[in-house]
Amino acid sequence: MERQKRGTLEIIKNILGTILLNRNITSTKLINKANLSPHMFDEYNNFLIKKELITLTINSKKNLNGKSIGQEHKCYNLTELGRQYLEDYRIVDDFLEKYKINEE
Repeated sequence: MERQKRGTLEIIKNILGTILLNRNITSTKLINKANLSPHMFDEYNNFLIKKELITLTINSKKNLNGKSIGQEHKCYNLTELGRQYLEDYRIVDDFLEKYKINEE
């Protein structure tokens, strides 16, 4: 049986769901857990931030004087709108399942 490609809505659901389960997730972990290529990640990352479904925070370690030391870490979190997307996706998916619309 041939595996179907994921559609845009399913990829977005996977990204948001991964962030929901892994608060303050770094881009590397998000790419791996959501099964994305770096190119796909860049595309969806920009889109999801622009649509305010996720937020990006940049954290850096600081010494006692407040000076940054080491590398900065980009961390992603879900917004309330992102949580609503996941809930709405689940409702639509349940509807499609109920009427067997998503089967081929």
